[in-house]
Amino acid sequence: KFRGTSECGLLGDYIQELDSHVGEIINTLDELKLTDKTLILFTSDNGGEWLSRMDPLVNRKDTVWEGGLRVPAIVRWPGVVPADRVTPQVGITMDVSATLLSLAGVTRPDLKLEGINLMPVLRGGAATERTLFWRVVRPDTRQKAVRSGDHKYVEDGGLRFLFDVRTDPGERHDLAGRDPARVRALRALLTAWEKDVDGEAAAAR
Repeated sequence: KFRGTSECGLLGDYIQELDSHVGEIINTLDELKLTDKTLILFTSDNGGEWLSRMDPLVNRKDTVWEGGLRVPAIVRWPGVVPADRVTPQVGITMDVSATLLSLAGVTRPDLKLEGINLMPVLRGGAATERTLFWRVVRPDTRQKAVRSGDHKYVEDGGLRFLFDVRTDPGERHDLAGRDPARVRALRALLTAWEKDVDGEAAAAR
């Protein structure tokens, strides 16, 4: 039974209920004196739903545009993760697996992890530059993108774009015409990644 108010609508009730239960979990950890031994990571999967306000980002969930990729991520671990700090580290949800395995002292060289251990950054270390890939293929949509450092190359249908998403997170200023060499380099990375992913999928069949 929701404790939210009808003034917020059903979505608002869901959010209020979620917020209430997260608070209950944190209070329970405090009561059990487990707070200093517990990493809490609160995030979402990818992008905003159709009701979300994503300004200044464009588009939403199920796209490779920033509005379909970026989500908030809040980490809490008193005494380990510095409070009131925002990191520029680019992360993906696959990093959660790599981070938790590292914290548990588990090493699995046989696994090909796609994420990285975020603890060095969460403890206050410098951000790591990395390259990430995305692809959305449906009957009505074919999009793919690669981000390397601050630059992101996007293919949407028959159109190609290049953005500096550090200074232009809203993807308003296409740089493809000014930097064709970077477009070629990023497109080559994307092609190689797709070949690798499709090869793994074929081998698993």
